[in-house]
Order: sequence, then structure tokens, then C-alpha cells
Amino acid sequence: MQRKNIRLPMLLLFSVIMLISVIPASAQDDELRELSDLQFVDYLRQYRDPAVHAVLPGGERAQRTEKCGFAVMVEAARRLEHAAPPIASDIRAMLAPQRRQTSLFSPSGLFRIHYDTSGAHAAALLDDRNVRIPNSAHDYAQKAAEVFDHVYQVEIGEYGFDPPPFEELLSYYNIFVLDFRGSVYGQTLFNLPLPSSGTVRPTYASFVEIDNDFLGYETQGLDGLRVTAAHEFHHVVQLGTYGLWLNDRWMHEMASTYFEEAVYPEVNDYFQYIRTYMRNTERPMWRWGVDGYELALWPLFLESKYDQTLMRDFWTGMRQSEPVSAMRDGISAHGGDMTSELCSWAQANFFTGYRAPMLLPAVYDDAPGLALPQLHAGQELLGNTATINGSVAPTGAMYMRVYRGLDTVSFVVANTDIAAAAGRDVNGVAFELEVRAEDWTAATHTALGNGWAYRLTAAASNVLCLGVPEGGASNLVERELPFPNPYDPGEFSRMYFPLPRTLDVNQADLYVFSPSMNLIARREAVSIELDDNFGAYVGFDGKTDDGAMLASGIYFYVVRFGDESRSGKFAVVRR
Repeated sequence: MQRKNIRLPMLLLFSVIMLISVIPASAQDDELRELSDLQFVDYLRQYRDPAVHAVLPGGERAQRTEKCGFAVMVEAARRLEHAAPPIASDIRAMLAPQRRQTSLFSPSGLFRIHYDTSGAHAAALLDDRNVRIPNSAHDYAQKAAEVFDHVYQVEIGEYGFDPPPFEELLSYYNIFVLDFRGSVYGQTLFNLPLPSSGTVRPTYASFVEIDNDFLGYETQGLDGLRVTAAHEFHHVVQLGTYGLWLNDRWMHEMASTYFEEAVYPEVNDYFQYIRTYMRNTERPMWRWGVDGYELALWPLFLESKYDQTLMRDFWTGMRQSEPVSAMRDGISAHGGDMTSELCSWAQANFFTGYRAPMLLPAVYDDAPGLALPQLHAGQELLGNTATINGSVAPTGAMYMRVYRGLDTVSFVVANTDIAAAAGRDVNGVAFELEVRAEDWTAATHTALGNGWAYRLTAAASNVLCLGVPEGGASNLVERELPFPNPYDPGEFSRMYFPLPRTLDVNQADLYVFSPSMNLIARREAVSIELDDNFGAYVGFDGKTDDGAMLASGIYFYVVRFGDESRSGKFAVVRR
């Protein structure tokens, strides 16, 4: 799946154009904050009108990388802390609900769904072809009501979060349905802070806006509605009783994205953000700025080791402590140590995609479908020694590889300095990784299973950990099953059908059959290839003999090589 393109509805100044360009999140923060109060009011006015589309000077559509409008609402809250009365009044007016034609209550009575039955913002269900179903606004609203009830039951009832407060004079939560035209999935809006509730950061009562059909999104229709409800309602929870951390929106977004998967594990909209994270694993958590969706693997990793009250305990701690300290204390209260968990997390993330079968039991239920972490360095071992130099910041991790032919060793270095992370220290710790094939001693190096050895030298002591998730020929996993499995043609260009590493033949035959056992792809006398990571294999482009890409489903295969053969089945999942 490709990350969706999200259009920002406004055009102000070059600085705002830079804000909505694809640039580092911290820079986006700076651009938004550099707007004057009057410029921000104009920005917010146009932002609140989904019908307005920003166009860059060259005629291109402006792009946004947010899933929800939380970043803009947080900036509005920051402005309200110091804005002059006329400016504050304008901002509050623009944060008011946009009234709809009719409404209905959820079965529990906790949610009131406001929606239109006609006009530009009319709600609609989508059919199997993702086409709007006429006159289905009421059915859509009923589905939304049921979904929000379910989200409440999981996040409050099962995970134990405190129920967020209602808006003044109300006994229900407001949900407004409008057409975001493929921009944000939804957003949580809030205004005046509540009276002091024993938190170090202000709390707010809030309401939610969601798209009217989720047409044109990465995840469309009711599945888009489901993950949006889980995501946005957790913002309501965060704001209501735990506090708004203006400078740590990454924690807000990480938690909300985690709850998409916690409430609806079958949807997997979060895959689009994991691809981005896996390309930037060296980035400190708080450097994800206005994003944070990409960090969802961290709570999913912790979920595999602790009970589901851990995330709630993080937020309970954040009533008094900043997020990193709250996470450290929460893990400690559950009998763990955040330092060691960061190290284990970095290693677990290596075993995604086609590597998932190498780690059993799997840490992530979705491990085969997750993107692989990007290598930060690769060094061929020429002669006797290979040396890699790098620097990694607190909570970040770097992946490296040293190889000689099929003999491959993969390393991951993680910075687990919690004190530096709590202080938001972005300075990396320099290190040198030396790998030697011979002429080493146990006093200076650590032995590997293939006869090599390594040594890590760091500029600071006791803050870096090093893992060897894949190490040397003697430790290589002999693959027998095809990978990636399931296979997504949009994510991978080929499938790999592994063969024994020691073969006397250099060609093989591959046959792929439909679920009804019709032969649909015949590849005879295919060259057997070798790869440092994969070993020996036959590649398959995922196409039938007619040139069509395989549809989603289960398929059977047979690979013949010499006098031997392998057979089995694999899945295709096209997203």
C-alpha cells in the first residue's frame, strides 16, 4: 500500500507551503509556530473549510502527512494560552461544531452522531466496488454509532482508561460527519480547558469529526470509519483526564494509532506508517513531532510482553510526568526495564517481512506484512577486517550488515539512554563496530558462530546495546517456505521459493495452481539464484501465464529441482 496523499485546504504564504510539504516533522512544527496570530487565524479559517484546496505555485496539490488534524488543534490550544482577546475569540469560533442536518444516538446513548442526508456532506456507505450507495446516510450514521460504542467498550471497559468528561451541560459525546475529501480521516476538537483536575497539563472536553464515507483513503469505507473512531476517541480520552502535552504530540499519536490495532486488529491501516518508521529507525521518538503514528510498533511490542494495563499506566503517569519518564516508570511498575526493552524492540523489528519466520514465537501478529528496517550501513569483509562507524541518538536504532559471499552477519545498535531521552537530548553517541575474520582474542572481541568476531567501541559507556539478529553461515536459517507470505504485489516485486543451499543443479521448474488446482503459471528451466540474505531460491513475479497479476487468495505451488521437489501453498493479499 502506498501512503495516502492528503490535501491541505488552504494557501497562505510560502512559509505555510513549506509547512505542508514533506519535510521533517520538527520543521513542520517550526513553520506552524512561526506564523503570526493573524496568519494562523487565516490558516485555521481555511483549514476548517474542507472545500478549499491548497495549490502550490507550480500548480501541484499541497500534501499533508497527518492522519488526523490533531497537530493543528494543538497549535490552536497553544495560541489560546496567550492570544489577545479578539484573536482568541476568532480561534474559538472556528473550533465550534459545524452543525449538520440531523442526528441519532448510539445504542448506549453515549454518542450522538450528527450527519447530513443531502448535499456535499451527505454520509454514505460504500458498496463492494467502493462506490457510494444512494440514500444510505442513515445507515452510515447507525454504523458509526455502533462502532463508537464498541470503541468505548474496549478503550474504557477493557483497557481501563478513565471515561473522558462530556462537554458542558451534555451527557453524551458529539460526533460530526462531514466530507474531508480524502484529507484527514478525522479530528478531535477542543476549546476551553477544564478546571484543574490534578494534572500538570490542562485537560479538555472535546468532540470528534469524521469523514462521511472514507472514499479515496488508504483504508476505505467502514474499515476507515473503524480505525478512525478508535484513533480519535482515544484523543478524547487523552485530553479529558490525562492532559495535553503540547510538545509531545508524538505520544498522543502513537497511543491513538496503537488503539486502532488494539480495537480492530484485522484492519491494519497502520501498515502505511510502519514503512516510514522502518526507513528512519535512528530517529528519537520525540523527533516524530506532529506525527507519531509511525511509532505504533513500540506499544505493540510491549503488548506482547505485558498485560494491556501498561498503556493505561503510561497515561496515568503522564498526569504528573513527561511521557518518557512515565513510560519508564510504567514498565518498571510492571516488573520490566525500559532500557532492556528498547534493546529488545530494536532486535524484534529486524524480524519483519520475509524474516518473520526466523523468530518464533513472533513478537508481532502482523510481522510478515510489516516493512523491513532499512540498513544504515553495509560493509564487505575484505581481507581480515570490516569497520563501520556511526552515531545513534536516544531511543533510536541503526541496522548494519557485514558480509563475505553468503556469509552474512547483521547487527543492530540501539541507544537506550533513558535519562537523555527524558531530557530530549538529540545528540547521538558515536560508535565503531569492528568485525574480524581472524587474529582476534576473546579478551577484546566477541565470537560469532561462523568463526568471525566483533567489537563495539562507543563514545559513552553503558548507553548503547548491540544485537546480532542474524549471524554467520553456521547460524543461517535454512528456509523451506516461500516468502514473503502473504505476498502483496504492491509491496514486493517478487516472491522467493527457497531451495537447499547445496545443489548440484542450477535450474528448477516452478508451477503455480489456482484454488481449484488449475495450472495458471508455468516457469520451467528457471535459473536458481543466490542471495546473501535469501540463500538459494527461484524467483516468481506473481503473474499468471497470461500476464495478469494474481488476485487475492490462496494458491498452491510445486518446485522441481533435479530429482527432488517441494510443494505447498501461499497467500496473495492485494491492498
